[in-house]
Amino acid sequence: MNDLVTPSKHRRNVELAPGNAELEATRILSIVNGDDLFIPPDGITTNGDLKFVGAAKPNQFAEILDHDIPVHDPVTVDDTGHFSAKLLDQKRGLHVYSVKTTDGQQSAPWNINVEVHETVSIDSVYGPDGTLIGNGKDTHHNELNFIGVGSPGKVVELVNNGTVLKLLNVGADGHWSANLKDLNTGTQNFIARETDGQQSSPWRVLIKQPAPISIQFVIGNESFQLIGNHEPTTDRKVTLVGTANPGETGWIVDYKRDLVPFAANDQGVYFATIEGLEENGFHTFRLRSDLGRLSWPWAIKVIPSKLG
Repeated sequence: MNDLVTPSKHRRNVELAPGNAELEATRILSIVNGDDLFIPPDGITTNGDLKFVGAAKPNQFAEILDHDIPVHDPVTVDDTGHFSAKLLDQKRGLHVYSVKTTDGQQSAPWNINVEVHETVSIDSVYGPDGTLIGNGKDTHHNELNFIGVGSPGKVVELVNNGTVLKLLNVGADGHWSANLKDLNTGTQNFIARETDGQQSSPWRVLIKQPAPISIQFVIGNESFQLIGNHEPTTDRKVTLVGTANPGETGWIVDYKRDLVPFAANDQGVYFATIEGLEENGFHTFRLRSDLGRLSWPWAIKVIPSKLG
């Protein structure tokens, strides 16, 4: 004889409760790309059009998030507890999708790497001295040169912080270039955008306030004395110390010729020594940067030594 054990109602309710709670939880059920391929969590898609299907408590609104930022207008959760939404033309890179509903619940993240080929892009950004300025890097230059790609024969808008700065023709080889001057200090968010709406991933550059280019003081190498502006000295060998942008280079010049080169270190300080100064004459020094910047002058008069 077989014994039958019938669970109590209380036990059955305890066992079913987690299941009911799970059915009401806000969650993403599936993401399918424009090629009708299912993209699993941590998956990769080469098509940037994505369709979301999810579930939540019925009769409320659901909002698609990417990195916790809303990327779609709220959609309705129907009376069966389901919703759907489409995100088109998702940009290249890692996307961390989730869904938040008006009852305050938020789904677990669904990470997708989008590996689409951009029809328009910013490929590289350079300073006026030819230094590459990587995406997310900083510079003291307020002039930048851009190289990018687009569809041959089309027009590309170069946009910074939402403002169109230039209209550029894409060449037959699919490349475009641009030069921007007098950019403001602060964070710049550049994108290249075709007139049909296709746009590149952003290229961010922080432009820092340029350091002053200056002669701070002059030291006599023989007397080891500071030589003030417009003051006399018997030293015919002097060292100039001053400021410029880190890595900035150029020349110490007078009214006649280039005297010696200078190069600022990582702290934006330079040291430059000048020898063989002529006696009985004024020498007016300036810094002339390779970027075209010019310092205020510093003049000294070399007089004969009393010992001479």
